[in-house]
Amino acid sequence: MYVLTFCSILTLAVIIYKALSLSKKHVLPQRLLQTISHFTKNTNDTAAEQLALEASKEDSVLARLSQVVIARSDSDSQRIRDAVQAKAHEEIVKLQGGIQVLDVVIVVSPLLGLLGTASGITTVFDGLSSLEDVKMNIMAAGVAEALSTTIAGLAVAVPAVIGHSFFNRKIETYASQLEVACDELVNAASAKQTKTTQPV
Repeated sequence: MYVLTFCSILTLAVIIYKALSLSKKHVLPQRLLQTISHFTKNTNDTAAEQLALEASKEDSVLARLSQVVIARSDSDSQRIRDAVQAKAHEEIVKLQGGIQVLDVVIVVSPLLGLLGTASGITTVFDGLSSLEDVKMNIMAAGVAEALSTTIAGLAVAVPAVIGHSFFNRKIETYASQLEVACDELVNAASAKQTKTTQPV
């Protein structure tokens, strides 16, 4: 039960941490999305400067990916895409940080409940060990132990499963939205570079 209590506290801490770290302002801030949209429609120096300023002020996944595009805006589009993909992979791995803890809790908690059940049944048989003197208090304690640890194991595992599924789905959605935003940004940066290099 002590280990299950620790697992429940750990699960709660991870869920709170992921809920905060996966908020939209830390991944896809609306203001930066609007700035990127403006830049994709107006691939001029003013829009580019505004994007660079906004990306430097933000502390979000999209801002860091935008900075990669801005830093390599003089390169060809394929090199920009490769750089963005590498950075995006790194950022997605960071977003998944902590979810592995929920994986462990999901597996371990039911097993700990099963272990408690086995321990409780053993206690019950200890109470039946003497046919002449059945120790009802020992048997009752064994049954209580078996039931309580099973319930506790499931009670810890269920929120962990829900949190794991929810956060994974949220990360997948963010990854898709980031891919679209970065693709538009790379195309706009390439278009701006083409306009700049065209002979007058």
